[in-house]
Order: sequence, then structure tokens, then C-alpha cells
Amino acid sequence: MAAATPVGSRDDETRAVVGPQAIPNPTHEGSKVVGALFSNNGSGDHFCTASIVYSSNHSLLLTAAHCLYSPEKHTWGSKIAFVPGYSAGHRPYGVWTVSTMTVDSRWISTNHGDPDLDFGFVRVNRLHGKNITDALGYNSLLINQGFNKRVTVIGYPGKKYASIDKPIKCLTTTFKQAKYQQGFDCNGFYNGTSGSPWIMHYSNGSGMVIGALGGYQRGGNSPSRSYSAVFDNDIKKLKDHANACTHAHCN
Repeated sequence: MAAATPVGSRDDETRAVVGPQAIPNPTHEGSKVVGALFSNNGSGDHFCTASIVYSSNHSLLLTAAHCLYSPEKHTWGSKIAFVPGYSAGHRPYGVWTVSTMTVDSRWISTNHGDPDLDFGFVRVNRLHGKNITDALGYNSLLINQGFNKRVTVIGYPGKKYASIDKPIKCLTTTFKQAKYQQGFDCNGFYNGTSGSPWIMHYSNGSGMVIGALGGYQRGGNSPSRSYSAVFDNDIKKLKDHANACTHAHCN
């Protein structure tokens, strides 16, 4: 694939956070239902994270809206590839090319994007004749869960920040940042982790996803404190829309 055009990223500036000794450190572990979004065929740098979610078309990924569409530039990303289970150059489950991208129309209609709608879906093409959920499994989407939930978060920091180039995994607890925003504390979530799934009941590599890193401050301006829009009926409606989408760009 030719070089893709990543359209957004979280702010990677650092700032002071309360109680740094209480902030957990991640491990270098991944999952085959979570992967990196690349700006080319898995051999360059990755710019965001995505995860497989169940859908009736068996081919949807969940990520942050700002990974797909830049409201500031009024542009969609292009030539994006998903590499599930990516680790230090290895692509154990192949490279899956993107066919459609879907974000909420209200994310597009505002100049800076509504942080409460910073989530989006990607449909990927079949690989070796199989849909991605049939080949690798999936997380299930869970809405209206409230706050103070134990979650496992898996993401891909950019190579600039983590030269080991492996996924990170953190078990942490969510908190309320605002009515439609949730957060967690864990070190290591630098630029590149936007779209990382927040997974409840994580077991054997998958579970129930209640967040995707993004939202407030495009996911946070510190690598030790991250955010997500709250998952409610808005994301359920968007997923249904993405499931039916047959155009390259849907909103």
C-alpha cells in the first residue's frame, strides 16, 4: 500500500498528575483482537490503535474518530491498514485493509470535533477469504456502564516514545471526568494509543469494551492520564450505521 494519511493524534505534552506513586505501569502484552493502525502496509510507523468489535457483518473495528477524520482539516485518512497483534515488526495475523470509515456527523460538523463523540468504526476487507471476527474473535460493545469500572486497556505507543515497539496493557480503574467523559491513570499511553479499547471482564484476549482512548484533550495531554467518551446510545447508533455503510466514508 502507498503511504496513508493519518489525520489526528492525542496531545503528547506532559503535565503534573496527582499521586504519581499510585499510577500503575503497563506490561508489554497484547491481544489478537487489538492492533495498530498503520500509515502503510505494516512496515512504517503506526499512528493509532483499533480493536475488533462484534458486528453482524463480522468486519468492524473500533477506534477514535480523530484517527479517521480531522475536523480541523476537513479530511479523512486514506490508505490505512490494520495489523492485529502487531509486535516489534511482527504481523502474526496479517494486514487487513480498510474499506469504509464511519464517524458521527456531529464530529464532522464542528471545527474541532465534539469530544463526547470521539469514536468511530472501520470496516476491513476480507483476508484469505475470511472476515476478521471469524478469523480472530472480537470484543463486544457495552454501553451505559457508569464509572469506577475495572478495565484492561491495550494500546500501541508510537515508536518515537517506545522504541521497543510492542503493545502495552494496563489493568486500571475508570473515573468520571465529566458527564460524558471517563478517564483512567496508567503510565505509558503516549501518542499512538488513541483508539485503545477499555475492556471489562477481560479474559483470554477479549471482553466487553466500554471506551476507546480519545475524547477530552484527544485522549489526554499526559501519558499517565487518559480519557474516553462515555459509551451510550450514540455509539450504539453509530455502530449500526457503520454496519450498514457501503460507502468509503459514512457519517
